[in-house]
Amino acid sequence: MSVVVDEMLTPIASELVEFERRLEESVAADFGPMADAMQHIVRAGGKRLRPALVLLSASLGTPDRDHVFNLAMGIEFIHTATLVHDDLIDNARTRRGITTIHETAGVNPAIIIGDYYFAKGANLLASIGEPSIDRAISNTMMTICMGELLQLTSRGDYDQSLEDYYRKIARKTAALVETCCYGGAVVARLDEVRAEALRQYGYLIGMAFQIVDDLLDYTATAAQLGKPVGADLRQGTVTLPLMLALQDTTNGRALREVLDRMHLGDGDYERVVELVRGSGAIERTEALAHDFAQRARAQLVVFEPTSARETLARVCDFVVDRST
Repeated sequence: MSVVVDEMLTPIASELVEFERRLEESVAADFGPMADAMQHIVRAGGKRLRPALVLLSASLGTPDRDHVFNLAMGIEFIHTATLVHDDLIDNARTRRGITTIHETAGVNPAIIIGDYYFAKGANLLASIGEPSIDRAISNTMMTICMGELLQLTSRGDYDQSLEDYYRKIARKTAALVETCCYGGAVVARLDEVRAEALRQYGYLIGMAFQIVDDLLDYTATAAQLGKPVGADLRQGTVTLPLMLALQDTTNGRALREVLDRMHLGDGDYERVVELVRGSGAIERTEALAHDFAQRARAQLVVFEPTSARETLARVCDFVVDRST
């Protein structure tokens, strides 16, 4: 198995390779059709931001090695399960450039597979034997579901407030990233002050990450994203770049005219993307993402200078400067 590790994560390169080995081994041990469906997602990789944050947070203390990997794998399985269900809800045909599970296996198997890996992730976390982690992940899973419901019920709402948007992405994305860092602190046996600093760091990084994800939906290419540009809008999901572009004095009115049409076609979506790109919304969205990342970095002052702390600081730059 060949694992490509981002240069930023060199300090935990061997741990990430071991994480991938354990992850594949765990999936391979599952019932045939279940394993077959999940393996192509696992092997597609992704940024592995969440397990990396678990590993980095845990390395700030003195953790049990197996507990760290079970925490990282458990959270990655839960995250992957949310993607399986998200793709089904959105009727997405591809993710990261590969065919989604419901397209290859069918809708009903996709639901079961997502449920199974939610449970498998929770089972791995329970094996650690830390009630605080169990409470955190159960609360996080409820929070994610509420975030997804908020996203569904706010489809096509072009006038939602910034607070509404933040509430949605906090539940949909930041909550799980927060749990990665908090869980890492728990298995590392860190004191309350440092555990809270890591929890806050995770929340803020998660917010910055999702804002940039929403931005890339308008600024990246289809090849970079592994899905069509403007895919969120096509599903009715209103994100920060569009919200801010609607307030733009130059392009806001033209945008509203397109969005007010009864039925939008491919040309309309392309026009919306063009108008958002040509507005000041791109720079404003970038500025808000950078603000969250800077606030995350500030949480690290409670830790002694180490390679792990330095890498966590570099993650703040990575989440806002990435192109995919």
